[in-house]
Amino acid sequence: MVPGYVHHTGHHCGSTALRNLLAFHGCEISEEMAFGLGAGAAFFYVPLDGQSPSRFTNGRTARLEENFLELTGAPLRLRTDPDPDRCWQLARADVNDGRPVLLLTDLYYLDHYGTSAHFPGHAVVLAGYDSQNAWLSDTGFEELQSTRLEHLAQARHSKHPAFPLDGQMIDLAPSSGGGGPGTRAALDAGRLRSAAPAAIARAAQGMLEPEMGDYQGLPALERLAAEIGSWPETVADPEWCARFLFQVIERRGTGGGNFRSMYSRFLKEAGYGQGSELASDAARRWTSLAGAARTVSEDGEAEHARWAALSAETRAVLEAERRLWESLARAQTNSGKSRRRA
Repeated sequence: MVPGYVHHTGHHCGSTALRNLLAFHGCEISEEMAFGLGAGAAFFYVPLDGQSPSRFTNGRTARLEENFLELTGAPLRLRTDPDPDRCWQLARADVNDGRPVLLLTDLYYLDHYGTSAHFPGHAVVLAGYDSQNAWLSDTGFEELQSTRLEHLAQARHSKHPAFPLDGQMIDLAPSSGGGGPGTRAALDAGRLRSAAPAAIARAAQGMLEPEMGDYQGLPALERLAAEIGSWPETVADPEWCARFLFQVIERRGTGGGNFRSMYSRFLKEAGYGQGSELASDAARRWTSLAGAARTVSEDGEAEHARWAALSAETRAVLEAERRLWESLARAQTNSGKSRRRA
């Protein structure tokens, strides 16, 4: 076990893992700040015919941890290795040196979840191991969770098409002063928080000018609004897709409202009061959409009126998201003009 590591629960896997990893090395920031500094809020809608569910949605960026490192300049390192055995040796060496390490996984393979659905990119912190099991610090679980080493290897190298993994791991290198609690090294909370404007700008760009076209951002949400009402006629598993949509908005480590409640608190902490209010409104709209999705997921008759209501809820979310991200983009543009005039 890593001496001195303390597991604190949180809402979302990536932001909880980052906060706990930083706290071990003496750098205290809120989970919401960790999420926001990773440009965490996003949206993806991807058809995956032949997968279960066949319509995948997610409200956070796929690269939260990598964004955090890049945007903040935190002296953490990201390493990968496609070979599971070599990759485990790297992670185990950190624990042997008394340092926790953040691991990206597909929770489908982790023993404490069960095999309900693939969800790649799930972050945990490796806090210890023995000859058969790894001990993981994981989001909302009150205690460390164990999973068999062979299952952890599968989780770290899942090839799910939504987010293939190659053993991504993040730690503080020994040369950075890591090795125990209280060693601040170059990890300064104030310096990290100063990256908030750049992180907000990146999140807004991903929503308004997405690299993935209509699979990402507002274009993806527009496509979801146009298609969701016809899921009973167009997809093989409409009830499961709706149930999954409900889960990824409210249940699967989002903090409620498809991550927008967390993002609202980040914006408030970062000094964006109007943006915080708009994100809170978007969170309420997402929660309402989740309720409608849950209703149709339990409707074995595929009643047309309920699916039409779900479509209307999605359009309401789209408008709330448009107001949020256009407002944040304007705020960043105006801030940039003010800095140039100064």
